[in-house]
Amino acid sequence: MTGRGQAKGRSGGSPLGVRMDDVAQLAQVSRATVSRVLMGHVTVSPNTQEKVHRALRELGYVPNMIASGLAARSSSDLVGLLLRDPRNPAYGLLHSEVQNQASRAGLQLITVIPSSKQGAEDELAALRRLLGLRVGGLMVSTGVVKAHDLEPFLDSVPVVSVGRMEDHPGIYGVSYDEDTNAAILADRVASEGHRSVAVIVPSFAISTAENRRGLAMAAHLRGRGVSVYQIDTAIFGSVVDGCKDIVRLALEGRVTAAMFPSDIRAISFLPLAQEEGLRIPEDLSITGCDGVLPGSDQIGIATVKIPVHEVAARGTAVMAELLRNPGTATIKHERFAGVFVPGRSLGPPRANTLGMT
Repeated sequence: MTGRGQAKGRSGGSPLGVRMDDVAQLAQVSRATVSRVLMGHVTVSPNTQEKVHRALRELGYVPNMIASGLAARSSSDLVGLLLRDPRNPAYGLLHSEVQNQASRAGLQLITVIPSSKQGAEDELAALRRLLGLRVGGLMVSTGVVKAHDLEPFLDSVPVVSVGRMEDHPGIYGVSYDEDTNAAILADRVASEGHRSVAVIVPSFAISTAENRRGLAMAAHLRGRGVSVYQIDTAIFGSVVDGCKDIVRLALEGRVTAAMFPSDIRAISFLPLAQEEGLRIPEDLSITGCDGVLPGSDQIGIATVKIPVHEVAARGTAVMAELLRNPGTATIKHERFAGVFVPGRSLGPPRANTLGMT
């Protein structure tokens, strides 16, 4: 069996120069077996996998993913994921679930995360970096890049939009049903008896998902005969934009509830409400949307829990199918609705004397 020193001698002393043949020789298996282990194929026996992984660790082997992508551009299992800021629990969980599903499907995932402080241009630059790696497929999980931004690449790689509403006829979409989720929440608020409600609506340029949620919430409330104070926000990266307007409306007695298009926005509102002496829900009921933040049940935000696992699993399965049978899939836009999660933050309106003198 080849020793470590011999292998590193062949590579000029750098693990980046170690070849797959070196790993195969040290593990006493074929080069194809090493490749299957690297790809995560479950058909390789556990004992053989352990031998290969031991050799990989000893030699410090690093696969040349760019070369692999160039060598098999039309059938590569290398998939790029463009992901929004994972500090948002919804995106963080989606990332984890997509990674798990990709491993099970034998796909290799490369994730690029644009700056959380920049907008569409930064995300487009990240998109170009991914495509520059010659990925075989592209999964887009961000609320900023628009469908028309993806159009130039649709003839080159299969594209699946995951976790965001998609209507483009050339892009397969697997998303949360934001319209239904918004309607579920709006119905709950209206059913509690609220007749005047503030709704935060981020601009389309900030987040396509939150924009759609907010607009759908407002529209459904109006359909129930509820007066809506629509608060449009346009500051990228800010989750508290518009919160002072809600405080003012509540203190003036003009609204009895506020609806936020994400749990992070709703939770970020709580300190400001407390600072101004607003009691939740006695003076103001609030709702969020996501339901994936660990410990959110202890906070008590009324919300809709989005089906992250189902969307990640289905989106990854679609990508695997598009890669292995190119040109055969019919483009669809699949949508998965969430479920309402009750919380202490939502209750019936009470006599509001905050705005009276």
